Amino acid sequence: MLTLLLFLRTGVALSLGLFVWTITTDLFSGLPTMLALLGPVWLGGMCGGFVCMLFSPQQGLSIALVAGVLMAFGFVLVRHGYMGIALGTNTFVTLWPMWFPPAYYLGAYSYILVLRRGK
Repeated sequence: MLTLLLFLRTGVALSLGLFVWTITTDLFSGLPTMLALLGPVWLGGMCGGFVCMLFSPQQGLSIALVAGVLMAFGFVLVRHGYMGIALGTNTFVTLWPMWFPPAYYLGAYSYILVLRRGK
């Protein structure tokens, strides 16, 4: 039963991160800057990590890390495996999904800091 809850919590964190990423990507779509590329990743990841900690303060950091890795792997698999997008000359721009794990982890860690400050 606890394993099922763990999978469901990870799925909710992934879904929320993807939802926030989608909304913020549409908001930043006209800007040709690094903020338009990495801003949605960080906002989506931090929201997903925050939700991981809401579910379980004991397991939230590990759920956030797993959710971030799954999100990055999913984006890379779809972009480079399924769609066949080449790496290109600027690897930093091409591999922007690799910022999901630190963003999820930072969102979860910031919630820990909020909990500690409240006590």
